[in-house]
Amino acid sequence: MASSPVRDPGRAPAIWVGVVVVALFAASALLGRPPAFPDSGAAAWLPPDGTRVRYSGPGGTISTEWALDQAVSLLGSGPPQFLYWLGETQVEWETASVARVVNVSASPTGDVLGREDDLLTVAADGVRTEVEAPSAGATRIYVPGRLDVPAAMAAGSRWTSIGTVVQTTASGSERLEYSADYDARTPDDPALIPRGCVVVTMRERIGTLPTATSEATWCRHAGILSFQTLDGAWHADTSVPTTPSEPVSPSAVALDWSRADQLTFRSRTVNTVGVNAPQVAPVSAPALLPDGTVVVNSQVTQDVIAVDATGEPASIRWNARPGGRNTATTTFGTITIATGSGRHLVAYGPSGRWLWQQHLSDVAIVTPARLGDLVVVPTLDGRVTAYDLGTGAERWSWTSSAEIRVAPVATADRVVVIDQAGQLTCLDPDGNEVWTVEANPVQRFTVWTPADGDAVVVLPEAGGARVQARSLADGGRLWRVREFTVAKDVIALDHLVLLRDADTTVALDPLTGERRWSWSGSRTLAGIGGGTRALLLTETRLLLFDEQGSPVKEWALPVAVSVGTPYLVASGQRVLVYTGTSLELGTLS
Repeated sequence: MASSPVRDPGRAPAIWVGVVVVALFAASALLGRPPAFPDSGAAAWLPPDGTRVRYSGPGGTISTEWALDQAVSLLGSGPPQFLYWLGETQVEWETASVARVVNVSASPTGDVLGREDDLLTVAADGVRTEVEAPSAGATRIYVPGRLDVPAAMAAGSRWTSIGTVVQTTASGSERLEYSADYDARTPDDPALIPRGCVVVTMRERIGTLPTATSEATWCRHAGILSFQTLDGAWHADTSVPTTPSEPVSPSAVALDWSRADQLTFRSRTVNTVGVNAPQVAPVSAPALLPDGTVVVNSQVTQDVIAVDATGEPASIRWNARPGGRNTATTTFGTITIATGSGRHLVAYGPSGRWLWQQHLSDVAIVTPARLGDLVVVPTLDGRVTAYDLGTGAERWSWTSSAEIRVAPVATADRVVVIDQAGQLTCLDPDGNEVWTVEANPVQRFTVWTPADGDAVVVLPEAGGARVQARSLADGGRLWRVREFTVAKDVIALDHLVLLRDADTTVALDPLTGERRWSWSGSRTLAGIGGGTRALLLTETRLLLFDEQGSPVKEWALPVAVSVGTPYLVASGQRVLVYTGTSLELGTLS
């Protein structure tokens, strides 16, 4: 068949993607909230948003995740080939409903082999594959999209889809004619017939390439149950993992705070209209993978987005969809744990492959805690559940007297939780209740752990009038003092606990509650610390203090903080500052 070369879209990605980002922002502003995703016609063949399926086959496993959304909400979280599609398609993307299907393949030993992101449009006439973007090999943009699921698909149906493919490889791009012939039949397994399943055979011809034949079993409201290619047959694997798909890394070594003045920062642009910068807008504090990848849970796209910050501007490495609206994300070693309003707890590996998932009894809105090789997750119904970090297996659960809206704090062998009624509870690694006391409601708290001696739970009471401390050993009250500070952060140092509110940072002796010093030189927006030093973020500077409250060093921000909730995070020998328009990445060499 005829073919002709076309411009390689990779030659000017910043310009093209910048124009698209402007258009996406404009469309979002003009259109407001996108219309609901269709649930009838061809859309009835798709699974719900956030559906995950693992297929087993001759080559190992393929982990698949579905994201269903409007184009204006989904395209900005990548990959960039989806944005290049906008320059080719005639689809009215401002109102289009789309599906992103992510497939991560792994060998029988669990090693990740590759990833493919596919973009599908969902319209009245059917579901069309628009883009196939593998991590290696040819990217294909179909114009018009390849009609894989017609609206009236049923056993006995036959149809054809024809058009042009823009195929891009390392050597460039070319336009090729494509033709795909389909037929649908009744499944051989009679148990699938009541589920409304059909087996679809596709014979696809692209340019002069040999005809490729594949088969997929589609089931209504469930997507693809199984499929077959030249490699063999692949079937949904619902077995529960008994061994970790990803090694569980030990807890990261804490930042060497004694050398924090030697941090060197580099700036990476995000959330800027007009350039090729990722749109992140995190719901909770971003996380850092050991290789420096920044993981955020976006409140705009409802995706978990991994940002490659090695270049300027930053770029998107991978994305994932926990389901529903994002609520909290954290990373333990190389494993990212995400929760959403869909009541799912999902673990992702460093390549974006989903490793395991669990259904929660209610929504989890606070960051989970790590207790050894367990991830401890509190939910709004007051339940606290511990899951194996490697496999997701539930190990134990405990229920509080009220809902939990404050993040738990874990030590080496204890986890402390507090509910909205002010009930403070200490649990051991097996979920046994060590003690429970009434401590008054708080918004945040910390556990101060000395080099020797008993640990102390420090709790600034809600309302900002008093602070109390409890023994981690038995929950007994050690002290309660007046301290008119509405603590936004509670920071444990070697010999002090800092309470930071917007206007003042106060240092208390954790054994007595006595105030050691206070600082109110600038309005602060976030704070972290360890050892004998603390970092405080202002609108224009990052300030380093010693244990006496004296400034040690400051770093000017390239651009002032532009969001109401910036974030300041330390992980390993790195510090991350999220300002709204940039990621400031500090490293210790």
